Amino acid sequence: MLLTKIKNWGNSQGLRIPKSILKQIDVKNIAEDDVMLTVDGEKLIIEKAPKKSKLMQRFSNFDYEKYLKENKSDRVVDKGKPVGRELW
Repeated sequence: MLLTKIKNWGNSQGLRIPKSILKQIDVKNIAEDDVMLTVDGEKLIIEKAPKKSKLMQRFSNFDYEKYLKENKSDRVVDKGKPVGRELW
């Protein structure tokens, strides 16, 4: 257990977390490792966030709903004649 103070940091409040504490939750690179904050009653819980795959990182700002609205398509795609036991 570590006793520390919350201090003003611009218009927000900040909390310094020692490296030894971050090491315990496997946060090694503070520039790349994200953390999740959760409130449970009067407890603030800090957990290391799961890593996103490279593909998820590339699409993290992609707005799927906006894309669908902007690219509506009512066209039918012809996939050729049936070749097996298709239902259509």
